[in-house]
Amino acid sequence: MEELNAVTIYWIISIGLLVGFFMSLLMGERGLSLAGNLLGGVAGALLIGVSVYYFELFAPLVYAVIGSIAFLFLVNVFRLEPDHKQEADILHR
Repeated sequence: MEELNAVTIYWIISIGLLVGFFMSLLMGERGLSLAGNLLGGVAGALLIGVSVYYFELFAPLVYAVIGSIAFLFLVNVFRLEPDHKQEADILHR
């Protein structure tokens, strides 16, 4: 089992930033901003990645990716706002 050191924390944070960046590209203007997705990705990756180390499960970096994606998915889905143009079209009919 690997130990939790600065290198693994660096990789967990890097994974969170990468997932946050891709989620920002995927969601566009509908979800969180770029900064929100980056911070959310790091938070999800750190939360899951570090907890996996303490539970001594295998492949903590894989779990960090999964945790970051799941956290950002939940945050972005509950943050979604309808497109203002579509909402305006519905109101004018």
